[in-house]
Amino acid sequence: MTRRSGSRRRQLKASHQKNWLIGRHAVTETLTAGVWDVDELYLANELDPTERESLLKLAGNRVRVHLESADRIAQLCHADHHQGVAARMAAFEYRTAETLEGESDDGLFVICDRIQDTHNFGAILRCCDALGAQAVIVGESGQSRVTPQVARSSAGAVNFVPIVLAESLLDCVLQLKNAGVKIVAGSEHSDSEVWSADLTGSVALIIGNEAEGIAQDLLEQCDTRVRVPMLGQVSSLNASVAAGILLYEISRQRS
Repeated sequence: MTRRSGSRRRQLKASHQKNWLIGRHAVTETLTAGVWDVDELYLANELDPTERESLLKLAGNRVRVHLESADRIAQLCHADHHQGVAARMAAFEYRTAETLEGESDDGLFVICDRIQDTHNFGAILRCCDALGAQAVIVGESGQSRVTPQVARSSAGAVNFVPIVLAESLLDCVLQLKNAGVKIVAGSEHSDSEVWSADLTGSVALIIGNEAEGIAQDLLEQCDTRVRVPMLGQVSSLNASVAAGILLYEISRQRS
């Protein structure tokens, strides 16, 4: 009984934390970008007055602000490392597949096929921002959603990279393919090394699930499959690391 109760408390704590974005840099960047709505902003009484005034100015009249002790904020967001700043976030608003129309000319897109780890997803978004992806496309099923954990892992890239939530990834792939976009699968099972593939022009790179890889119906629509050559004993790379290497090579060829 005690073990189950402890497990339940951990689940509730994890669920509760999903609503909270903490830390001065993360919250400031989110308020500045204005892409992801903040429902409530909590500032510690102990916060430097200049920094507090700056955050109050960013919040303006659109965000309800609470001044609390640092201990009280820690109780609310269940985290001691909030740096005196915590935001209770609204649901993230994704783009729709319709926004891809007209964006295919010389575009670079990344399709995440059931990336479940929040750190992986955030790191992929960070790579996409760094290497100029026009949009990241995710599916409704089996995919990590944008959460504060993803935002922190992305170093704020969720505020700058358009993220499309698609009811069907296959439909999105077909839509891009019909618009002349080259569909590229990142697959460790490919015979073709990424350096030898032609990745110029408009490209959509698919990054597959951490355990299962890319779904078969998506693989069947790919124009080419590429892998990162491995020189050591480990046979595969973390999804976000592989995405960064593949995106860098695509960017190099495009430039």
